[in-house]
Amino acid sequence: MPVHFITGKLGAGKSLNSVARIKARLEKGLPVATNLNIHLPSMLGRDKKNTKLYRLPDKPELFDFEVIGIGNRSYDESKNGLIVLDECGTWFNSRTWNDKSRQEIINWFLHARKKGWDIDFLIQNITLVDKQAREALGELVVHCRRTDKLNIPFVGGLFKLLTGSKLPLPKVHFGIVKYGTLPTSITVDKWVTVGISLYSCYDTKQIFSPDYEHGTYSVIPTYYTHGRYQVPPTFRNVMRITKIYLKKFSKVKLLLLGALIPSIYIYASSPGPGENNAATSPKLITEKLILSEYKISSFSNLPNSQSFTITNNAGATLTHRALKSKGYTMKINSSCEITFTKGDKNETVFC
Repeated sequence: MPVHFITGKLGAGKSLNSVARIKARLEKGLPVATNLNIHLPSMLGRDKKNTKLYRLPDKPELFDFEVIGIGNRSYDESKNGLIVLDECGTWFNSRTWNDKSRQEIINWFLHARKKGWDIDFLIQNITLVDKQAREALGELVVHCRRTDKLNIPFVGGLFKLLTGSKLPLPKVHFGIVKYGTLPTSITVDKWVTVGISLYSCYDTKQIFSPDYEHGTYSVIPTYYTHGRYQVPPTFRNVMRITKIYLKKFSKVKLLLLGALIPSIYIYASSPGPGENNAATSPKLITEKLILSEYKISSFSNLPNSQSFTITNNAGATLTHRALKSKGYTMKINSSCEITFTKGDKNETVFC
């Protein structure tokens, strides 16, 4: 049975790391009991039907732990339920050692493993916990840290000198898990939590009161409070919602926007005059022939039909029909001498 004492200064991320663990257990369908105010729709969505979340009083008593029952009836401890108790320093500390109900609660915690529950105690420092409970239950101690509280040597000082403010670092929460209550205990695990998606899952400004007026109760799954009342995302409903949102805007502005967007697209995708010249100029260069580089490679003189082929040093060949299609007129002087005319230019090709 893992029992974690999650420690850290104010704002170090004790509750945030615990909420991440609560979310992981609920997503697996395991039971969770806590004195934190959890907002299930933000944590799990609106369509969950089988979540088992128990809200314990701010200062729970023995009866509150007995009514939550068994967390896991199998022998697989990975399926244990989770109990998360925040602000234990206000009611589970050494100053209230003479509390008559204290020993009964400690006895229940000692048997929590047989009832299928893991426990997370959230407290500023492990030394604030009652010594008897600390020695009996203190298996794993988690030290919470925040990266945005750190400073990069030299770079941080230079940034502050130039801007007058601290170098902003990403807000990542670390939990260093040590096996034992001593500072020199070995590290057995590390938790890494980014809290952006978890801030809306619980009340970050919750104030714990010893005069909490409610007892332990079960939080209704989100499907029965939100999911069954939400509008199904059919095509008709989506169009209705779209129509409602469009009523917030002027029809004239929407019409102008609809005309502006395709105009911008057409203008951005159409090539400029320089691009046309650049695209056509290579074609003109490739079509230009230097006939002085060619030689007559074959010649045929049949009745009413004359044909020939010219070839350059690169092996490219041109027939008399190809030259006619390019606009050349030909005068055959002999089988080894042909004059080509195009416009006002004349060129003669020999054998």
